[in-house]
Amino acid sequence: MVALIVGLKWQLLRNGLRRSTPQLVGLILGALYGLSVLVVMVTGLIALRFAVPSDVARTAVVIGGSALTLGWAIFPVIAYGIDETLDPARFATFAVPRRDLVFGLLASSLVSVPAAVTTILGLATVITWSRSVLALLVAPVAAAVAVLTCVAVSRVTSTAFSAMSQRRRGREAVSVLVLLMAVGFGVVGSSIMKRLSTPGLLPHVADVLGWTPLGLAWSAPADIVNGAIVSGLLRLVLAVIVLGAALLAWDSLLRNALENPRGTTGDRTTTRDAGLGWFGRMPATPAGAVAARSLTSWRRDPRYISSVALMLLLPLGLLLPPLSGGSKLWSLAMAPTAGFLLGWSMHNDIAYDGTAFWSHVATGVSGRADRLGRLAPTAMAASALLPGYATLGCAITGLWSLWPALFGIGLGFLLTGFGVANVMSALQPYPVPGPGENPFGAPPGSSALTVAVQAVAGTAVFVLNLPLVAIGIGALAGNVWMGWLCLALAVVFGSVALVLGTWWGARIYERRAPELLTNLSRIR
Repeated sequence: MVALIVGLKWQLLRNGLRRSTPQLVGLILGALYGLSVLVVMVTGLIALRFAVPSDVARTAVVIGGSALTLGWAIFPVIAYGIDETLDPARFATFAVPRRDLVFGLLASSLVSVPAAVTTILGLATVITWSRSVLALLVAPVAAAVAVLTCVAVSRVTSTAFSAMSQRRRGREAVSVLVLLMAVGFGVVGSSIMKRLSTPGLLPHVADVLGWTPLGLAWSAPADIVNGAIVSGLLRLVLAVIVLGAALLAWDSLLRNALENPRGTTGDRTTTRDAGLGWFGRMPATPAGAVAARSLTSWRRDPRYISSVALMLLLPLGLLLPPLSGGSKLWSLAMAPTAGFLLGWSMHNDIAYDGTAFWSHVATGVSGRADRLGRLAPTAMAASALLPGYATLGCAITGLWSLWPALFGIGLGFLLTGFGVANVMSALQPYPVPGPGENPFGAPPGSSALTVAVQAVAGTAVFVLNLPLVAIGIGALAGNVWMGWLCLALAVVFGSVALVLGTWWGARIYERRAPELLTNLSRIR
């Protein structure tokens, strides 16, 4: 059964790449990027084989491996998801034992670029620890356990957050958890950066991580090399237990996916007439109708939950350095960060329509109305967040003269981001989970394309705003007039970018609307 599921994964992946050129290009780009990472990392791991003392290799491998495991756990939630070619819900009508399904899906998860890179890096650590016969025997087992744990924890977090997002209270909990993760990473990162020059800090961090689920498997061979054989074997046994616990947790979570494949929430329904909602509040125009539809989706669609939480709350993480005794200047970046995230986030909004995009094509919605209407959710959020974050940053630092510069940079990022997004979303939408699917998953072969498009959109927005950032730095240096200049240029330059981006995106939309519908149907 495991071999059958892996073979099915290969077949589905091959067929998906054959029918979608962008996914094929994305996979090739992802493979090239993964290869470049492998060259650097494997070279480093080989060099660590000859590092004297071996504690240097231990510190690097344990910290790096722990970070890799943590990345596998959180990326399905805060980034682009995991490959859901074989969605467990699709097996609901087949009499496949859940245990066989777990092992089959685990093995099939290794058929991806990130998993291949992680596997090769894990095997490269065998070279790093080839300092003794016993270490050479333990290292491959530890590497295999580490790689499987990475994949297993990614499935656990993705499936758990997906199940939580099916309910209203769960969606609220997801938002809180995403915020807590952002705050936690900010606290830890700020603390480490503040004490980075402290002698012995990194080895101490490695010691701590080596006894956590993140670093058990990565640290076991290091103990064997250092002569602590009992400790090394104990870590390996504990790592196997962690892997088993992750698989049991995934098995338990799969039960709901198999018994409730359509993701019905079970929430109470009400017969109260809620009226037209946003459709009754927005202007009775094509752009107003698109805006109402977007606002309704952002409020109810679980696929938007994590992105909304990140965009609205992630800038608050910049409060952590001041609160932990670091520089208060970090808080000044909250408004620019919020402007960047809110503007950039719209670059793939059209992909979430899926085949429902046919209604736009059939009714002849103009490109301008479609482009502008989709900006309503983030524009409304920005109207409160940008001045609020700028005011909060000035209140913490006491530098009230910087308010025009902070608001100006944030507004520049927002408007230029809208302009870039209006072009990118019509030019190259990339695959996203469909309605009712795992909101933290990703269609097969789409991860590399997702990263490539996101990088292009983000780089374009950042480069366009470099002049505003430079002027803002001048205001920080004490030139108050430069802050007002920054705000004025943000309004003018940002408005021009928005108008040009909307015009260009509308032309692309109107020329390619039928083709966009075909592409959206294909990438599903």
